[in-house]
Amino acid sequence: MSVGNHVCGCYHISSFNRRTYLPQVHLDSHTTITPLYSSTKLSQTFQNPTEIQLPQTRYTFPLYDGVIVTAFSCTIGDKVIKGHVEQKEQARKTFNDAVSRGETAGLLESLPTGVFGVTLGNVPAHTSIQVDIVYGGELKHDAQIDGLRYILPTSIARRYGSYPGEFLQPDSAIARGMKITVDIDMEGSSIRKVQCLSGHSIALDMNTLSTTIGATPDMSKASVSLTHGTTELLTDLVLQILIDDIGSPKAILEKHSISGCQALMATFVPRFNLKPIRPEIIFIADQSGSMQGAKNTALIAALKTFLKSLPPGVRFNICAFGSHHQLLWEKSVSYNQENFDRALCFVQGFTASYGGTELLSAVQASFESHFPDMPLELVVLTDGEIYAESQLFQYVNSQIHEKKVDARCFVLGVGRDVSHTLVEGFARAGNGVSQFITDDEIMDFKVIRMLKAALYPHVKDYRLEVKYDDAEDFEMVESVLPQQMADAADPLIEPPKAPISLFDPSANLSGTPDESSDRYAHLPDITVPGLVQAPHVIPPLLPYSRTTVCLLLQNIDKAPKSIVLHGTCPDGPLMLKIPVKKIDNPSYTVNTLAAKRVIQELEEGRGWLNTAQQGTELVKDKYPSRLDELVEKEVVRLGVDYQVANKWCSFVAVEPDQEGKRVVENETQEVSGPRSGRAKKKLMAYPMPNRSLLDDDEHDAADVRLTGGGSLTGGTRGGGHTGRGRLTGGGGRGSGLMRLSRRGGPPDHDGDHDVNLSGVMYRRAMHPSASTLKVSAIPTDDILPAVRALVDLQSFDGHWDCNEALNSFFASEIVNMKNTGAQENAVLATALVLAWLKISAAQYSDLWEMVADKGTAWLATQENSELLMYTARSTIQDLT
Repeated sequence: MSVGNHVCGCYHISSFNRRTYLPQVHLDSHTTITPLYSSTKLSQTFQNPTEIQLPQTRYTFPLYDGVIVTAFSCTIGDKVIKGHVEQKEQARKTFNDAVSRGETAGLLESLPTGVFGVTLGNVPAHTSIQVDIVYGGELKHDAQIDGLRYILPTSIARRYGSYPGEFLQPDSAIARGMKITVDIDMEGSSIRKVQCLSGHSIALDMNTLSTTIGATPDMSKASVSLTHGTTELLTDLVLQILIDDIGSPKAILEKHSISGCQALMATFVPRFNLKPIRPEIIFIADQSGSMQGAKNTALIAALKTFLKSLPPGVRFNICAFGSHHQLLWEKSVSYNQENFDRALCFVQGFTASYGGTELLSAVQASFESHFPDMPLELVVLTDGEIYAESQLFQYVNSQIHEKKVDARCFVLGVGRDVSHTLVEGFARAGNGVSQFITDDEIMDFKVIRMLKAALYPHVKDYRLEVKYDDAEDFEMVESVLPQQMADAADPLIEPPKAPISLFDPSANLSGTPDESSDRYAHLPDITVPGLVQAPHVIPPLLPYSRTTVCLLLQNIDKAPKSIVLHGTCPDGPLMLKIPVKKIDNPSYTVNTLAAKRVIQELEEGRGWLNTAQQGTELVKDKYPSRLDELVEKEVVRLGVDYQVANKWCSFVAVEPDQEGKRVVENETQEVSGPRSGRAKKKLMAYPMPNRSLLDDDEHDAADVRLTGGGSLTGGTRGGGHTGRGRLTGGGGRGSGLMRLSRRGGPPDHDGDHDVNLSGVMYRRAMHPSASTLKVSAIPTDDILPAVRALVDLQSFDGHWDCNEALNSFFASEIVNMKNTGAQENAVLATALVLAWLKISAAQYSDLWEMVADKGTAWLATQENSELLMYTARSTIQDLT
């Protein structure tokens, strides 16, 4: 794997905030390519050569657009931890809890720009780290050979713009070995050719797989292997695969372990003849500095071929862009000799000297200049070195999918540093297709094939019909467009509801914390369709472009026998029937890929929720203020059900004990897993720590106490009483326990802030790098100003952080945030504040009751909250 100036690798943060990369000692990658998708198991082994345990290690690796992680596990020393998907914040809490217990844990999160990251906690000294990831992806079509293209990513590209991090050289690198194997199993379709475009030396075995050497030769199978004495692969491994009947339509069905859930994937390369159209074509050419040299020479040659290939009747324009953009004409012009000569002169003057890469402004100018009475085709060529991708996608999405501009975007990515996320996301938002070429490929072929696709008619009403058997049992999958709503059936009539009394003595006017503990409880219930299609609106079918459509079948027990694709064009109706083949030994790859496609569309502002209805009203029109939250809720549901990491879900891996359960003082708690539901909160016994309670050599003499002090002088309406409580060692010097009491005594153990509250271990991890939060002091001479100050300190989600102000107010080291940023401190701080409000400021309850409800709801999601709340309340009651 390439390191150097790239972000990928396994590293920890050393002194001076530098990334110190751990040496990678082995890499093993095995990929299986089927007619519809690829699946890869990647195993990378790193070594911690240091003398210290690493509290936190980061592992990053690139995955290109459309690829989905289906399994994640880590082996650290002799410990194996397996990941499962949880809602993002819950996953991080699960990870932090495990780390705070001193356990080894892993957290896999989706990062921007085609990268995912794994955080590993508590890696012992002189220990190997093996990260195993299984991921799958849809196959990419290669228009140059009308075949398949497979890419094994090895580096993260430099991009124009600011990246949220620092790229540093690794401190060390040890190269001991790498093995890469790609098995190609086309299941009956003959493989005609396999070639490597990236310049790597490969070994090719035709007619067999690496797993079936010695078996009867089969022309539909081949195996590619690459073995190096180093673990660095400086460029992506790119393979081209040419097979017979590449365009033959195929559909496969895979059953999921969830009852009633299945996924269907259909793919085809269209082959049909339609009368070409004469649209407006704007070629957007990257002239930023990164395109200099061979890239720009190839671009000029391709543009010359493009210009000479335009048919009469089209209107065309050329836009060069970099830090600024330049349209050749203010409006597109007709294709004639005079305009051709001027365009040719413009192109021949390209020198890739426009500075940085600001693609969005060029695209905006192109949309704004086009003729609204003509179909618009954008042909974009770039090396894709930008970070402002989301703004570009949002703009194109709004133009085509919201404002209904009749346009398509064809995007060609050039070079090994091109951003696949940019190129594929741009084409997907623009209802077009994407292609890639390496520096050594000839650009002309793909540019001309994009031109041919741009001349195909715009068919906008493709729809799928799912047939379940030979009888008249079928279901049409189609979105309901706003103009169709007038023809819909009578609106759904809800049954009358019982009247609610306007005077109910039992009414709770202080809020509903039980409901608010569910982060999505306030959202309306939207029925999820039994059939969800991705892409939700089937894009135009174009020659030399592989089209894949996925269906998620939920709560449907019957299996489809075939699917029928329908459409209409000026020449008449279109139809394609595809038989469905059932997978006998499911690996759930099709299900996860289908779920990923549905999630991706929702994240990008499209998908089934945009046409979902309640009655005859669109959900997005009925609940415009809640649409983003409804999207998040649905993405989380899909992520957890189908184990798909995404924007709002992460993989988390923690250590189970010998039987997969954690022991809790005469009770047990099941370790959470996929689709296990919310675990019942129990109190856990934490392992003993190893460091001093206080960062002080004189910790035996330290006075750690929970004190009313001056801050609680006004704790009762009569004021005046001051109480003192102490955190004391409950046992001998090695006990590792501290007890909350009003008896004095020194902290008597050698661990991170471990407190035994009524017999429950409560741990605070020390982070010397954490900074102290600077806040104003809380008044101590009057209750009302103190209440207002405490309300002002509350975080938006309901909790209070331990900081100087609270430390001074409660005069206690237990809430001192000088050297710690642990989540557990927020739990105790919140419990203390809520207890003080309810006991000492009851006369001002109207002022604080809503923030208290919010804090109580937050506490309900935390471990040990009930006991901590009880203990805090009892302590403050005693002190006041």
